[in-house]
Amino acid sequence: MKKGVTIALALAASAPTFGNDWQKFYHPVQDARMVIPWLGGPETVMSSGNLLNDADTMWRHGFALIGYSAFNSPNNKTADAIKWATDLKARYVILGTDLASSQAMAMPLTLPHTTTSATNGNVGTTQFSANTTHYGSQTSFIPVTVNRFDKLALYFAEVPKKGTGILPRDLTPAEVAALETQRAMAVRAVRDGSPAYEANILPGDLIIEVNGSPADLTNWVAALQRDQVLHVKLMRNGQQRESSISIPAEWRPS
Repeated sequence: MKKGVTIALALAASAPTFGNDWQKFYHPVQDARMVIPWLGGPETVMSSGNLLNDADTMWRHGFALIGYSAFNSPNNKTADAIKWATDLKARYVILGTDLASSQAMAMPLTLPHTTTSATNGNVGTTQFSANTTHYGSQTSFIPVTVNRFDKLALYFAEVPKKGTGILPRDLTPAEVAALETQRAMAVRAVRDGSPAYEANILPGDLIIEVNGSPADLTNWVAALQRDQVLHVKLMRNGQQRESSISIPAEWRPS
C-alpha cells in the first residue's frame, strides 16, 4: 500500500464522528465536571426572545449554560437536539428555529416521451397500414421552494450549591474607566436563595474589594476558600456600598 493512501486511511479513521448536526455544531461553555448530570429526559423551556436574559433566568433558578449548538439547515426539525441534550445529561434545553431564507425555483424534470403514428393507404387495389414510432423525451418544469433555517439550542445543567451564587461577567470599557481598575468583578446574575442573594447582592453591582483586597478572580477564589464571611465593597448606581456575604457550611467549596 502506498504511503499517501496509508496516511489518508489513518486520518479518516481518526476523524470524529457525529450522531447529528446538533452534536456536530456543539460548543461547550461549562466544564461538565462542574455541574450535576441529569439522568432523566431533558425538559424544553420556551425562550423569552432574549437569549442572554434566558441564561440569567436559568442561573437564578440554579442552572448554568453548559453549551450550545448553532447551525443552518434545510429543515426546522428539533428532535435530534433533544437526543443530544440527553447524551449531555442536560436538565433543560431552549430551542430556536428561524426561517433564514426562502427561494422559489423551477426544477426541470425530463421523462421519456414516445409517439406512434399510423399510415394507411392503397397501392392499386391493395390496402396497407403501417405504424411509425418516434422515441424522444419531454421536459417539464416543477415549481420548488427551498427553505433554510437558522437553528439554535442552549443546554443547561444544575449547578451544585457551592460558593456565593454569583454569575460574573466581564467589565465593560466604560466600567473600567469609571473604576480606574480592571481588578473588579461585575455581577451578571444572582442565584435565588444563595449567600449573595441573602446578602442583597444585585445584578449590575460592581464588586471592587473582597476582604481588603482587589476583587479580581484570584483574590475572590482565595477568600472564598479561606474565609466564612466575605466583606465586600461595591459600586451600585454610582455610589460605593459595603456588604458581607456569609458562606454557610453547605455552600463552602470542597
